[in-house]
Amino acid sequence: MSNAEVIHDAWVLPVVVTDPATPQGGDPCRWGFLTGVAVDDVNAAGVTVVDFGQRVHTLHTHDRVGGGIAIGDTLFYADATNDIDNVTTGTAFGYAYSTLGGGLDGNVNVLHVPGHGAATLGAGVVGAANLAANAVVTAGILNANVTLAKMAAESVDGSKVAEAAAASVIGAVPLLYHTTIADVGAPTNYDITVTSKIHVVDAWIVNLAAGHADNDTMQLFNTAAAISNAIKKTAADHFVAHATTIDHAAADIANGGILRWIATKATNIACEAYVLAYRVA
Repeated sequence: MSNAEVIHDAWVLPVVVTDPATPQGGDPCRWGFLTGVAVDDVNAAGVTVVDFGQRVHTLHTHDRVGGGIAIGDTLFYADATNDIDNVTTGTAFGYAYSTLGGGLDGNVNVLHVPGHGAATLGAGVVGAANLAANAVVTAGILNANVTLAKMAAESVDGSKVAEAAAASVIGAVPLLYHTTIADVGAPTNYDITVTSKIHVVDAWIVNLAAGHADNDTMQLFNTAAAISNAIKKTAADHFVAHATTIDHAAADIANGGILRWIATKATNIACEAYVLAYRVA
């Protein structure tokens, strides 16, 4: 048999509320993760009798979101203003039982529902369907939970790396652009439309066949502006030939700009072409 003693048989309890600092009778208030309405003014000892029960109260309410408050809308207690509004960053309070015009403040009948507010819930209480879009913010994800397995599942690419400024103490994440060049007549353009602003730092080719001439060349452009010198293939198969000059004035390619290789064939132009760059603002 239980020996528990019943101290109060109702939701009306004397407490030292968390917010506001000096509640008055009829004010909404918060005690930890619970919300309620003060029955009377705070006393000299800092204690307020609060009704935490499920009841309908007429409370001063603000539409701070815009568009008005409709019957059934979820309402929240706001610490910053010590009142009721429809901004979800507050503590859940209850539901509107009357309406309020867009952008207005005034008395609204509010069905107060006892709840745990932001308290920790048990496992399995909240499922994926209960989460609003963008409900999980970056600050809520621990660094330790960003694992290699998670990153691999996300298929990390250049769209997910940050922009880098000159003299950045963190450094830039390199972006590698690859194009396979066919042995076709010249000049032939091979274009990549970049989807973020980049700065080119290097360009090179890898021969795919022997028997090239010095006038088999690859040259990198920012649309029509030359970035590199004309890279000669030479006659050695698998040979790696780098650009010897990079024009800094042309090396920045805008978001939506064209990263262009121009292939000029004399004997055989087949090669793999590579560009190294990083994202910039």
